[in-house]
This record gives sequence, structure tokens and C-alpha cells, in this order.
Amino acid sequence: KCTTEYEQKCHQEYEQVCNTVNEVKVDYVTKEKCALQTEEQCHNTPEKKCHDVQKPVTKYREEQECHTKYDKECHTTYEQSCKTVHEKQCKTVTEKECTHVDGREKCWDEPREKCWDEPRQQCEQVPKENCKQVPRQDCKTKSVPYTEYTT
Repeated sequence: KCTTEYEQKCHQEYEQVCNTVNEVKVDYVTKEKCALQTEEQCHNTPEKKCHDVQKPVTKYREEQECHTKYDKECHTTYEQSCKTVHEKQCKTVTEKECTHVDGREKCWDEPREKCWDEPRQQCEQVPKENCKQVPRQDCKTKSVPYTEYTT
């Protein structure tokens, strides 16, 4: 874009100015007396001034927007769990029985069942689920407008 502006420019010019001077003498003689006189001469000079006009231009840049998300992550482990259980154990044993009949001892083998509690360890694998929150970055790219000026 251009505009016309006026700027005042001055310079000095020399001009010879002459006056008629009368001097009194016995004879009257007319003489011309001259002197240099300085006079400032000014005039307006048009000058073209140009300025760049900038036009706005919208451009886009990519920006990443991220935030942390948590995912649940689980795995199963097995632990051994044991307890003492009592089982009834029985066994047939032969015991000798004797009686006295007519002064004589009569003996025989008598089977009998003998029982008792037998302690033993009973173990099993018990599943146990272990879970934890695992962080991960969740990012999205978006276009963001911005203005740039060009000539």
C-alpha cells in the first residue's frame, strides 16, 4: 500500500540585491551599492512512502494431548493350604482269651477291632488372583489453528 506524503525541504540560495545609495560629496555622484543577501527558499516536495501491508493467514499445527489411563492387570497364583484331619483307623487284632473251667485254663484267640484317630496333613492348591493398576499414556493428536502474517 502506498501513500503520498509531503515533506518540506529547504536550501539556501544566494541572491544579489542592489540598492541605490546617494552620498553627499562636493559633486553629486550616483553610485550603485551591491551586497549579497542570503534568503532561505522552501518548497514542498512530494515523496512516495510505501508500507508493506500484512495479510493474516490461518495455519494449523499438530499438537498432542496426553493423559494417563489405568488398566487393571490380573494374574493368578496358587498357594498351598494345609490342614490336619483326623481319620478313624481300625484294625482287627487277635487277643488271647482265657477262662478257668474245672480248674483248668482254657484259652483261645479272640478277634477284636481296635480303632484310633490318625492325624494326617491334607493339602490343596488354592488359587489367588493378584490385580494391580498399570498406568499407560493415552494420547490424541489435534490440529490447532494459529495466525501468521504475510506480505
